[in-house]
This record gives sequence, structure tokens and C-alpha cells, in this order.
Amino acid sequence: MKRTFRKRDRRILDDRFQAMQAFTSFKVPSQGWIKSIRESLGMSAADLGDRLGIAAQSVLTLEKSELNGRAQMDSLKKAAEAMDCTFVYALIPKSSLEDFVQQQLKKVVAEKMKKVSHSMKLEDQEAELRQSLYAELLKEFEDSPLIWRADSKISSNEN
Repeated sequence: MKRTFRKRDRRILDDRFQAMQAFTSFKVPSQGWIKSIRESLGMSAADLGDRLGIAAQSVLTLEKSELNGRAQMDSLKKAAEAMDCTFVYALIPKSSLEDFVQQQLKKVVAEKMKKVSHSMKLEDQEAELRQSLYAELLKEFEDSPLIWRADSKISSNEN
């Protein structure tokens, strides 16, 4: 993805996620989705197994693996289709993507400022220089993939 489009793409995704916020309240039933739906349909494990072309024991294993977070997506999709459901897979950010990027950017710039500020002991000019450098660093790292690298790998030539 080109760097110039990242901010626009984040905005588009954030808009989509905003529309999905109602879905975040769906919690997995204590028995898991497959077993809960199967039982509410009055379908036995053998019945679902027949629809999937697997043994009843394999259905029970699939239900257990769903609960343990180890079920494969293709198996979940097939089970959903066998029960006339739609399989939905999503990663929904806790905050907006743009907020997450801005938080990380500020964290990286604050770290860079710490490294530079100890050498910036110019008394009266320190605050003004600090503010100027902060703005410069924000601009430099804005929308840069460098903000996701470990601090030890973030090196630029401004020192």
C-alpha cells in the first residue's frame, strides 16, 4: 500500500468499523457458537456430522476446538453453512485505527525527545527548541512504518 494512501485507507476502515460497533457486543455463548446453534435447531451431533460428511465424534471435537480457540476457519465456515448460517470473521479495533497510529506516533516521538533532550541543555532556549523539535519529529514520522519498529531500530539522522 502506498504511503500516501494510508491515512485515507485508515479513515475508510474506521468508518466501516464504526458501523460494526453493534457487533462487538456479541459474546461467544458458553458452549460455543456451533453447539449452541446446533442444539437450538434441535440437531444432533450425528445430524450435523451427516450434513458435513464427518462422524458425530468429529463434530464434538470441532465444538471443543472452537471453545479452545483452535478451530480452523474453513471448518467453522463449513459448519455455519451446514446450519444455514453465515460465517463472519473480523478484527475490530478497540479504538479507531487513526487514534492507534497517533498514540504510537506520540510514543515514538516522546522516546526520541528523551534521547535528544538530555543533550539540549540550553537553559532559556530549551523549551522553545524542544517544542520545535517535537513538531519536526511528528512531521518526520507521520505515516511512517518506522513507528512500529522496536525503539532500538528507530534511528534517524537528526542526532
